[in-house]
Amino acid sequence: MEKQQSEVVLFRHWPRKLKGKAYVYVGEDLTNKSDLLLDYNPVHKKVPVLVYSGQSIAESLIILEYSDDCWNNTAKLLPEDPHQQAKLHLGKVLLIKEREMAMKEFSELLSCV
Repeated sequence: MEKQQSEVVLFRHWPRKLKGKAYVYVGEDLTNKSDLLLDYNPVHKKVPVLVYSGQSIAESLIILEYSDDCWNNTAKLLPEDPHQQAKLHLGKVLLIKEREMAMKEFSELLSCV
């Protein structure tokens, strides 16, 4: 598969339109990731990835923040209140830590088998 020429491309399903902007959906087999996904997100090698005008942006929250900044002619996706933004970021940090702990526990369980 070659690099997408469309203005907006999303790897992973998202709402039908992102801030009113139509996009090309690229499905990914997460057990056999495409070279295109690995090219657009070489560090984390995971979805979602937004590609806008050839530039890639990864991570759900960052994509939402970018969308709010880039296409500001529609309603905001994220809260504008600083306290609400902080709570959102804290939730993300807690989810990441919880996932890391679960992965560690799972690895330890596997090593006992």
